[in-house]
Amino acid sequence: MTKDLQNFPLARFDLVTLRIFLTVIDTGSIRSASESLNLSPSAISRRLAELEENFGQPFFARHSRGVEISDAGHVMAAKAREIFASIDSAHSELRRLSSGEAGSLLLSANGSAFVNGLAEDMKHFSDAYPYIGIELFEQISPNVVASVMSGRTELGLISRTFRLPPEIVCTRYCTDRLVLAVPEGHDLARLPAVRLSDMSSYPSIGVIEGSSMTRLIRRVSVLGSGEVRYRYMANTNEVARTLVAHGHGIAILPEQFVRPHERMMPIKAVAIDESWAEREISLVQHGDATLSKTAAIFREFLLERSRERGEAG
Repeated sequence: MTKDLQNFPLARFDLVTLRIFLTVIDTGSIRSASESLNLSPSAISRRLAELEENFGQPFFARHSRGVEISDAGHVMAAKAREIFASIDSAHSELRRLSSGEAGSLLLSANGSAFVNGLAEDMKHFSDAYPYIGIELFEQISPNVVASVMSGRTELGLISRTFRLPPEIVCTRYCTDRLVLAVPEGHDLARLPAVRLSDMSSYPSIGVIEGSSMTRLIRRVSVLGSGEVRYRYMANTNEVARTLVAHGHGIAILPEQFVRPHERMMPIKAVAIDESWAEREISLVQHGDATLSKTAAIFREFLLERSRERGEAG
């Protein structure tokens, strides 16, 4: 404690005294404040006198019609109101913290989740819960699951196309369709829809060897639907899309990475007429771990948004 605070006479300088002080100002007289606070006029006068003595300043001029606040009183009143505003703010923040409406959460998600609703839903969530911060990791789906399993993140969003550990709990968030991205003018661009067997004679561009999408395509190829020959393996869907637009091959990509760009790039999305091309994007969490209040609020918010779109399972 500093020397100034040690020497400051705090015996009667408390929040009750400050509240009495402000009530006298707001009501215009000690008598009115007495009725409002259910305190005797003498008790109020004593508190005011002690407050003035502590600060060595007269805060009021007393007269028959009541009290008149001095210049020093105006300064003191402004500071007193700041004190109560700070206390109210602290109470609000602590209530939000205890209820989960303040704090932070860790989230990992794959790229398809972002373009199929997550980016928009996060914006709405931030508007509704401005005191919750989201630390976000974009990862391929298998790495999202690994993050949730290790406890690095509480929640994740994945494309559910591979075997999951039994500890992982999945909840449907939305549907993601895969399409074939081809350069404008490509032979397959004229078809209303294609199958994997239609693609086998054309060089393809893959996206990350270990991703859920590439795993899915290789598994479907093994089952006899057709062989996909990769010319390049891109690190992101965006890079694969750019390579397609420049004529380097065709690529199976999430629909929302292709159709919104057809007017801006020499690229076309062709529907894939096979059941594997429709994927479920799921919210995942560790079944043995209890979600924090903040994570539980975010999870329910996403699922409510999904239900509004008619997609939640």
